Formats: sequence, structure tokens, C-alpha cells
Amino acid sequence: MLDQIFGEQNFHTEIIWKRTTAKGLASKSLPNNHDTIFLYGGGGETTFNRPYDPYDLDDLDAKAASKYSHRDPDGRLYQLSNLTNPNPDRPNLTYEFLGHKKVWRWTKERMQEGYETGIVVQPSPGAVPRMKRYLDEQEGRPIDSVWTDIPPINSQAKERLGYPTQKPLKLLERILEISSKPNDIVLDAFCGCGTTLVAAQTLGRQWIGIDISPTACRVMAKRLRDVCKLREDENLWLSGRGFIIRDLPWTEKQLRAIPPFEFENWAVIALGGIPNKTQVGDMGIDGRIYPVGTEPAAAGKEAGELDFMDDWYPIQVKQRDKIGRPDIDSFEAAMLRTKRKKGFVVGFDFTGDALREIDQFFRREHVVIVPLTVQEILEETIAQRLA
Repeated sequence: MLDQIFGEQNFHTEIIWKRTTAKGLASKSLPNNHDTIFLYGGGGETTFNRPYDPYDLDDLDAKAASKYSHRDPDGRLYQLSNLTNPNPDRPNLTYEFLGHKKVWRWTKERMQEGYETGIVVQPSPGAVPRMKRYLDEQEGRPIDSVWTDIPPINSQAKERLGYPTQKPLKLLERILEISSKPNDIVLDAFCGCGTTLVAAQTLGRQWIGIDISPTACRVMAKRLRDVCKLREDENLWLSGRGFIIRDLPWTEKQLRAIPPFEFENWAVIALGGIPNKTQVGDMGIDGRIYPVGTEPAAAGKEAGELDFMDDWYPIQVKQRDKIGRPDIDSFEAAMLRTKRKKGFVVGFDFTGDALREIDQFFRREHVVIVPLTVQEILEETIAQRLA
């Protein structure tokens, strides 16, 4: 699909981000512990800034230590680099220097200056002159297409919001540093909790974020206020010092009036889930949330678009004033039948009997049902409860 959109000739490379380490040996399959990132270019001249991993001068790995094996009296590490030119047809760079006539990379004047300042040296009497390349002047180790140095967001991370698909800020900062320049416009068309927007703001880029979920829009608005200290204000946005949110579509009044199937889809998508394609015969489950890190099941299934992933949470949606005990009983049966340990029920409100049954069900079966009201979804109050 990306080849069709961007053109297969604009595909640059496939990047592997190792997000976790393998856990356990009981699985019958290899652990899925990475994400794949595709890098495309196109539309004329593209930006590419080569990324580097800076050297830690106090903790060099064996490869760097063997490469930069020489040390000046002041302690600076360096390696000796070749000064001869790979192009033999350069008459203007062909001359004799310190007893060696060669095609050099530098002009004779620059070579003499380097020799006088100590950058150009003869490693031993009569040897071919070479150049000192100091470790502390290098940008670092070039980063390739396998990224193992950015850990995932753990339960104790300060940036953790509880949003199901949240990515580390450092990961998005690296992507933007590679592919854009300051003041460029960054578009994230599925921006979720807004990590790309925070990274773009931090790096001095302009940005546009799009998401179908009103919950996601409100989560990212709060994050921009708290982390980036931006204000949600039309006038400040026009002057480049604030942001605005456009086209949040729903109020409780509107949601009560739309068709039931449309309401179900809104609620499931607002939670970051995937609605059922079939609205009839859904067996009490209107949608599913797939948490980050889901692994393929041992055996395939036939129902549903993503049933090859067996780690999911069911969602039940009811477009009524209050969800009662019978609705909860029905959802409990669906959860036991599908062997789920956590699920979500969405409605405008819940009866006391329904809430008591949710509590008793957890005590009996150790299965969690999370009741969510429409108002909670429309406000910034459910991110932690989705984790």
C-alpha cells in the first residue's frame, strides 16, 4: 500500500526498532519484540540528516577503542588516516611531500600547514605521512537500520499516559531529526496521544496532527499544555505560539441521536479499538482493543480482520440512558466464552446493580470489566483506565 501511495521507487529502507527483550522460552513461536518503520522519500528534494550515536569517551566499546588506539600527551585519542587521493588523475594534487611523491587529498599548502600544527605526522622515520583524526572531534558512530538503543515506555516512565499505542518520545525525535529541518511542517495523520506533535514542537518544527478519536484529541491537547507549555488559543496559534483543535464532532446530545451502529463505531474508535465488521451476530462484543506488543496466536481463526492476534480486550457498547444488570450479565458470558481477562463497557450511565455485579464478577472470576461513560470518553479522564 505504501508503494502505491508513495511509489516503490521512493522506498529508501526498512528500519527495525527493537522495543523489548525476549521473555520466556515457553512459546511455540519466536517472540515478537520489534516494530518495523518504513522510510520513503519523494515529491522532489527530500531531507536526510544522517544520525549518529555519540561516543562515550569514558566507556568506549572494544571496536572504538581498537580503532582510536593512539593517544596524545594530553590524553586525546586519535587514529591515523590515509592522506592519499583515490583518484590518480589529479595533477594539481600530485607533488612530493616529506620524501613521498603521491596524489594527495590536500593541496601542498594545506599539507604543510597541517604538518606544522601537528595534524599531519610521519608515524616513523621515512614513513608515508598520515593525518591524526581525533575521537572527540567525530560526530559519533553512524546509526544504521537496526535501532536497539531506544527502550519502550515502561510502567514507571514519566512520559507514560496509559494510551494503548504510545511510542517513546526519543523514537519520534530521531525520526524527525533524520527526515526534517527546523521549521519544516510535520504531518501525523494518525497521531493518537500526540507523541509526534510533542517531538516536533520540541525540535522547532511546525506540525499538524489528525485523529478520528475525540479522546485522543483531548489527551494530546492536555499533553501539549502540560509538556510543551502551549496554550489552546486561536490568537496565539495565529502568531505561532499556541495551538487549536478543530472539528471535535460530538456532544452527548448528538451521540444520543445518531443510529445505534454509528454510536457503537464512535465508542469503539474513541477507545482506540477496532469495530466489528459484522454488526449482526456479534455475540455481545462490539469491538476489540489490541494492546501494544500483541503476539500472533498459535492457531489461526476465521472470524474478523485481525483474529491472527489473540491478545485483545472486548468492548460492549449500549446506547441507552443506563446500562443495567442484564447487560452486564450478557457481557460477562461473552468474556468467559472468549476467555478474556479484561473488557470495557460503554454507556451514558450505569445502574447501581450493574456496578455491583461488575465488582462481584471480579471477586468470583478475577476478570476485570471497566465501565466507561460517554462523558468520560468526551473528557480527559480515561487514558489510565485503558492501560
